[in-house]
Amino acid sequence: MAYHNSESELERTGGLNLINTTNLSFFDDSQKGELFRLKASFLQSLGGRSKANQAYCHAVQICPSYAKGWVSWGGLCKSLADLTAKQSETSVGSEASKDVSPSSAKKVSQYLAQAMGCYLEAIQCAGDDKSRVHLAKCLWMLTKDGSSPGVLCQTLETRGALLPSWIWLPWIPQLLSSLYRVEACAVKAILAKIVKKHPQSLYFSLRAFYLERRDIDRSQNPESPSNSQQHNKIPSAVSHSEELMTSLRRDHYTLWTSLEAILDELIVSFRPSYEEEFLATITALLQRVESQTKHPQKGQSGEGDSVVASFFKTISKIASKYFRADTANTKDGKAKKTSEFRRRYKEDFEADFSIQDQEDSGVSHLSLEEVALRLNKWKNLLLVQVSAIPSHIPMQQLSSNLSLFCGEAPDLWSGACDSINSSSLLSSRDRHSESDAGQAHSSPSSSASAASRAAEAAASAVKMGAAHEGGGHCGGGSDLVEIPGQYVPNDTNALDTEPRPELHAKLIRFEPTIQIIRRNDQLIRRIGMVGSDGKVYHFLLQFGIPYWTRTDERTAQLHYLTGKILGRGRMSSRRYLSVKSTAVIPIAQRLRMTADDTSDTSLDDVFRRISDLECVDEIYQDEERKLLKEKKGDDLPEDKQTELERSVKLQVFESVCKMVKSDLLLNHMRATLDGPEQLFQFRRSFTTQLAANSLMQYVFAVVERTPSKFIFNIQNGRVLAPDFRFAYNKQGRKRAGTQRKYSGFLEGNEMPFRLTRNIRKLIGPLLVDGIFIPSMASMASSISDSSDDLESALNLLLRDDIVSWYHSRSNARSDSKTQEIERQLGDRIVRNCSLVRGRYAHCSPNPDSGRSETAPIDTKVRSLVAVATSSELLCRMPLNYQGWL
Repeated sequence: MAYHNSESELERTGGLNLINTTNLSFFDDSQKGELFRLKASFLQSLGGRSKANQAYCHAVQICPSYAKGWVSWGGLCKSLADLTAKQSETSVGSEASKDVSPSSAKKVSQYLAQAMGCYLEAIQCAGDDKSRVHLAKCLWMLTKDGSSPGVLCQTLETRGALLPSWIWLPWIPQLLSSLYRVEACAVKAILAKIVKKHPQSLYFSLRAFYLERRDIDRSQNPESPSNSQQHNKIPSAVSHSEELMTSLRRDHYTLWTSLEAILDELIVSFRPSYEEEFLATITALLQRVESQTKHPQKGQSGEGDSVVASFFKTISKIASKYFRADTANTKDGKAKKTSEFRRRYKEDFEADFSIQDQEDSGVSHLSLEEVALRLNKWKNLLLVQVSAIPSHIPMQQLSSNLSLFCGEAPDLWSGACDSINSSSLLSSRDRHSESDAGQAHSSPSSSASAASRAAEAAASAVKMGAAHEGGGHCGGGSDLVEIPGQYVPNDTNALDTEPRPELHAKLIRFEPTIQIIRRNDQLIRRIGMVGSDGKVYHFLLQFGIPYWTRTDERTAQLHYLTGKILGRGRMSSRRYLSVKSTAVIPIAQRLRMTADDTSDTSLDDVFRRISDLECVDEIYQDEERKLLKEKKGDDLPEDKQTELERSVKLQVFESVCKMVKSDLLLNHMRATLDGPEQLFQFRRSFTTQLAANSLMQYVFAVVERTPSKFIFNIQNGRVLAPDFRFAYNKQGRKRAGTQRKYSGFLEGNEMPFRLTRNIRKLIGPLLVDGIFIPSMASMASSISDSSDDLESALNLLLRDDIVSWYHSRSNARSDSKTQEIERQLGDRIVRNCSLVRGRYAHCSPNPDSGRSETAPIDTKVRSLVAVATSSELLCRMPLNYQGWL
């Protein structure tokens, strides 16, 4: 490949001549396949695509198991598809008819089907990480199949089902979302294999997806009987997921019964109180009101009145939701709690916001500032009530069934937890006995081989006995409940190979005490699961909208893929850069479990534990309001008022910074860790992890990094990414050449990531320049080098995320309407992916970027650090950001 110089055609021609004159008789099949692959690569670079196609064909004919040849051939077919699509769009020319012609679209689909077949064949031959990276390309190619199943869906259905089921585990969320697209039948066959082989890797996501789509399906009212007949003819995502759930229940009935009993207890017994739910709603609404008062809409006064009216409409909905008349049986415990809640809060809440007067007159008599004050009053009132809940609650008090749960550890022999039919066991035993007999005649016996054959025979006998005792569809330990989150992308082993369920930790019992922790002004239950390996696995039970759960699943996938790229990158490996995904287990539509550690703490927890100051945000707000009232005049022009507000904010921000110490976090770590050596190691690890987390915050426009969401582990310095949600523009922006505004684009953040005073003090200036900045640049460089492999994965993740975000802001959609929305959002998905790749490339060191000779090579990263530490910008952030910490 020394001759493969893209700038010199003469060198490439010389390399091709060298391969053509090579005597192939001295090489084996794999080496001959590599020589023909190199020949095809040279031909492709010289423009001979048809000859290159023939050379790739010869390479895989000589050595059909050579995965690298299949991958290169797939790359050629994909490039031909892109070239054909580009030529077709160029030939059309007109903006009004930008669609590709049917003949060209068919040709593009055929090229992509050939590329998909090559990629899937490479994965079947090798199955290593270098081949499996092309799975995302295969899934993204399905978007080119149009509105009906075509050749791409057929290729996936015929070839994808031949792959081992564990290959698809990292892409379970995308496979489930494909059940309402045209490739549903092909994907269902893949998911059916996962259900039989690895049921616990799919059960939680499948169950939550089924319940969510079922509720959407029930909310859709067919307009006529013909619609229902058509709905019955075309299987929906609900029917597909229901069939998979039925298959899981039939093949693993004991496991399904145990899991359903556990999840029912978690959903019913750990639901937050009415005060907690009401507090979360009031807090979210208060943040919206405060953001509106900080950044009011420009225009006439009528627009301000409409904003106030919209907020009062929301408040009326909240009152009707929480204080509606209860017609249920008052003897029921839940009904009694509801009645008591209404009795305590209904009259005062409706009187404070004059809900009855507003409904009668249709006009609100309160200003936006008065609404914020009264919401803040109710927030403090509910905080007092919620704070009375004890920090530890016995499990017996909340759920007696979970407190009595008792599991057992399985055997550790290979296949102890596999789901195998008895017929396959018999045939496997026959094959083993035949191969053993053949080996006995063809090779001399030894004690090692005899012991190995005896162990295999014993394992087969145990498998047969377990199959007969369990009904013929399960191995010895396949019915035991595993600790959730032990499959990719939530977790991965060192080699990232096929999972071994017999080595997974099984659930033995639940810890007898439930801990109540405070995050984001909310109380969250932390439960502990004792595993068969002796460890205690902690999980947070979090309630939220389905979009949040889906986003957390995609965040785990994103961190998994990024970690794989950093492990392969040269610069990132030298600096030991890594990111680790956090296990997110969907329980129901609005409930999820998130893996947690008792050593995890947040910046807000440290501040509350150490500092004597309370209500700093209220002090900040009162001081700002006071100074603005003193200095602001009615006759000032708008630009002068904006300048005055910014100067006042900076003045108040600097005064609050004098009140809050900048070494709170550093002093906390000094008191926690044993000695300066452990502190130094923690700071190094923390700085590296923070650099990786900060780069991803900037690239994906993650803005809500409040102190309660800045979580790290005090033992190993790992920085977590809770609520890692992309920020899309909601008001819309104009596209080039049009006057219409479009929403759904990733926003450019004013603050790229969180690097406030206490964090900078903990790191120190030496580690900022010596580790933080170089680590960010190295990570960006490694990802930019692998951007071609990451492009399809980003397209998949961003597509599912923007569709979920769009649905969270609108009414539920049917399968057909969801597909139509995806087609409409196609250009935004591509633009967002280009923006993400551009930000990674911008942060990577590039000697040829046109910078001055005196400027450092990582100028972009240094500029981001300067922005993140600027007091002028920190003082403009929302109040809950608490830039003074």
